[in-house]
Amino acid sequence: MASGRSAGSRPAEGHHQPGRTAACRRAAAPADVFAAARQADADNTRFLGEIVIRYGWPERSRAGEDGCQAAVAIAVHADQDRQLQGRLLTALREAAPAQWAHVQDRVLVNSGRPQLHGTQYVYRPDGPGSRLEFLPVDEPAALDHRRAQVGLPPHGEQAQRLHRHHLASLSAPAASPVRLTERPAA
Repeated sequence: MASGRSAGSRPAEGHHQPGRTAACRRAAAPADVFAAARQADADNTRFLGEIVIRYGWPERSRAGEDGCQAAVAIAVHADQDRQLQGRLLTALREAAPAQWAHVQDRVLVNSGRPQLHGTQYVYRPDGPGSRLEFLPVDEPAALDHRRAQVGLPPHGEQAQRLHRHHLASLSAPAASPVRLTERPAA
């Protein structure tokens, strides 16, 4: 085969299979992978915090599309330091309202409160078939209005996209756990 793999084999260690949801990958990952991922999240959160203090939020004009998306992903996963996550959230709100809404919802859900913008779901692998479950939202009748205010599409459209992506990822073969490598010292 052109890929260098035999039919039915798994991807080489360190390769990520597109289309698999993070929840599906986590279901097959050993505990040490979770610990390494949590440590990477903590390290990345501190690093982003230093960048925001020094230069402000890494906007697209300065960090490019990839840099801006990476900063949002780091802020979303900054759950281990909620105080810093709150500071990141403040900087993000000014720079990128739609991305701010995503992180804001994550912070609310993690603190036991209903989300405002309808961006948070949880993967439920139990029962007859797995599913994505929409987490509680404050004032559901005003959800699409709040989403429009920050530049997000109507919730129904986004939910359909998420479910299509989720179903596609479930039909893909399971990936090997991703091998994490050390990040060079800054």
